[in-house]
Amino acid sequence: MNKKIVEKIVRYILMIPLMLNFLDSVFVSYINPESYFFGEKLVGFAAIVYLLTSGIVGVIIVYFLFKEKSKGEILSLFYFGYFFIESLITNLSLGLGFVISPLAQIGLGISIVLLVIRKMIIDST
Repeated sequence: MNKKIVEKIVRYILMIPLMLNFLDSVFVSYINPESYFFGEKLVGFAAIVYLLTSGIVGVIIVYFLFKEKSKGEILSLFYFGYFFIESLITNLSLGLGFVISPLAQIGLGISIVLLVIRKMIIDST
């Protein structure tokens, strides 16, 4: 299969966890506005702002994945890397151990795979 087709498929797959994160943020901020920020519990308006901001940033990254692919790929790596580290620190501070958000793990893994594919395409030309 052509590398560019594989890159396009992986990019579309990366959009799924980004949109799921957005939907999750909207539902949580509406139903029970509560979140953690590096171990600190946020409730009420602060939690709503944090949740919606993180969700909207994910939607902006989806836009970049459509329009400016290389920027979107790098931004998705930082986005999921942030949530990977944030969930790890929060769970450690709450005494839950080394538990990491599955959505952050999947998104970070797909972002890395996409960057590797992009590097292979650049090197082959």
